[in-house]
Amino acid sequence: MSRLNHITLFFGCLVWLGLSGSVAAQTFEEGTHFHAIGSPATPPSDRVEVVEAFAYPCPACRNFMPIIAEWATGLPDHVSLSHLPVGLQPGWEVFARAYYTADVLGLGQDAHEAMFRALHDERRQFRSIEDIAEVYTEFGVEVEEFVNTSQSFAVDGRMRRNRNDIMGFGVRGTPTMIVQGKWRLSPTDFNSYQELLAAVDYLIERESEALEQSGNGSADTQ
Repeated sequence: MSRLNHITLFFGCLVWLGLSGSVAAQTFEEGTHFHAIGSPATPPSDRVEVVEAFAYPCPACRNFMPIIAEWATGLPDHVSLSHLPVGLQPGWEVFARAYYTADVLGLGQDAHEAMFRALHDERRQFRSIEDIAEVYTEFGVEVEEFVNTSQSFAVDGRMRRNRNDIMGFGVRGTPTMIVQGKWRLSPTDFNSYQELLAAVDYLIERESEALEQSGNGSADTQ
C-alpha cells in the first residue's frame, strides 16, 4: 500500500455510514444540529450558497457522494452547491490540487465521481500527480496537460484560497457542510446522511427567506 493512498485513507476522516430510510420531520436547533461559524464569510446577496468540504481519500465522502449528488438535482435555481477539497491531512493536498485542476480543465461531475471510484472501488494507488492524472485520461485530457495545469497560476490561486476557506469555516473533518458561509454541519450530529441533508434544507429555507426579506433574491423555495 502506498503511503499517499492507503496509509492516509482513514486518517482524520469521519468514517461514518449513512443509514437508509426516510428522515422523519423534526426541528433542527443551533448548537445541536448546526453550528455558527465564528467569523462568517460575507454571503452572496443573490443566492444561497452550500459548500461540501470533502476529501477524495475519505471513505465517508465516497459513501456520501451518490447521496449528495442525487440531493443536488432537486435544488432550486437560487441555491448553488460547490465542493471544497480538504488537503490538511498528510498526503491529501495532492488530491485537492487534482480537484481544482479538473475544474480548471472544465471536467464535471463524472470526473469527480471517477476519482472517488479509482481510490475506493478500484483500490488504485497514487504516488504523484502524474499517477492521478491517469484517471482523467478517460475524459480526453492527456497526462502532460493535466500535470501542467496542476502547476498553473489558476490552480495555485485556488489552493491558496482553499486553505483560507478551510480555516475560516472551521472544517475539522470530512464530509462537512457549510450553508451561506454562516453555518457548519457535521454527520456526527445526525443519525444518517439523509437527516444531515434535511437540516441543510432547513437552513436553505431559512436563508432563502432572509434573501426575500432583504429584496436581494428571487428565492423560489421548495
